[in-house]
Amino acid sequence: MPADHVARLLLAKLANLGPNRSRWLLEHTEPEVVVERLRKGLLPVDIGPAPPGVTKKMVEEWSSQLRKTNPEELVERHRSLGIGVMAPDDPRWPFHDDPEPPALLFFTGDVSLLEVSVSVGVVGTRRCTSVGRSVAFELGRGLADAGVAVVSGLALGVDGAAHRGALAAAGPVIGVVGTGLDVVYPGGNRQLWHEVSSDGLLVSEAPAGTRPQRWRFPARNRLIASLSSAVVIVESHGRGGALLTVDEAVDRGKPVFAVPGSVLSPASDGTNGLLVDGAAPVRHAVDVLGHLDVPVGGAAPASQGPSEEAPVALSGLEQLIMAEVATGPVHLDVLVQSTGGDVMEVTAAVQRMAADGLLDLDGSTVSHR
Repeated sequence: MPADHVARLLLAKLANLGPNRSRWLLEHTEPEVVVERLRKGLLPVDIGPAPPGVTKKMVEEWSSQLRKTNPEELVERHRSLGIGVMAPDDPRWPFHDDPEPPALLFFTGDVSLLEVSVSVGVVGTRRCTSVGRSVAFELGRGLADAGVAVVSGLALGVDGAAHRGALAAAGPVIGVVGTGLDVVYPGGNRQLWHEVSSDGLLVSEAPAGTRPQRWRFPARNRLIASLSSAVVIVESHGRGGALLTVDEAVDRGKPVFAVPGSVLSPASDGTNGLLVDGAAPVRHAVDVLGHLDVPVGGAAPASQGPSEEAPVALSGLEQLIMAEVATGPVHLDVLVQSTGGDVMEVTAAVQRMAADGLLDLDGSTVSHR
């Protein structure tokens, strides 16, 4: 590994050295010089004002960590795990024009997917409804079937459903995660994580061994936006994390699409708000493909009947019930009161939805599946 790459790897391993602080250190100084200076407890000579939160104690901690880290062992760890390391001098580097590029990109899988001509980010809330999950699956499948790379964050809910749809179509899929590539998070997506790594591409700006940290996931969202030709939000609560991806996409001049949802569903507050603000509505992959001038091919909605995860048509009452249980379990009596329905009518609707796999019914408690 070139000395420049090793130095960047050493810096990426430092605690509390996120993208902004990394750019601050490297803006005017070669990585090897930055490492050499920090080992001595010094900052680069030609350096601007420190970003918020940087303290003298933090610089001392960076210095201590660098003195304790064996570069050869760090490089060998990534090699032994099969994790590739890409730096900005690589001709395949996808962040040349990005305002906030990572210092390094770590990857497993088919790195040639970074050169796919069209890619679409499909993201949304972890607490999605069954309809949102189905729409994400079908979007992922339709886009991938047309040869479009589906980019998402491998989170629970919408992200995972979009990835599964793309894999079902055997199309290109790129997972962008906020941990080291040897640290599966969330654990519930372990199998999906391995499938994306095996059949697609898994990337991160975090080196091996990096555990989940809250700040890394909003930072991860900018990479999703950067790697995408456009971004689709399937479902998002009013202050959902997926809206941060929208902000990153807008900052990069990328088109943003949103899937309309029931005005009664909290899971669609954010997406419906985007539509009011001017985002283009999306019903299925064809809408996105048309905007991006991609031939539709097999991306039109399937006419042979619903798939395993296809959306289920809901009555007005059933939509009200789904909206009520979107944020947590609800007692049947509360559903009767909040929907204004008849006891027998609401009970029958809940039982039908449970039979269709949309709800879980435990005694008198109804919850979203």
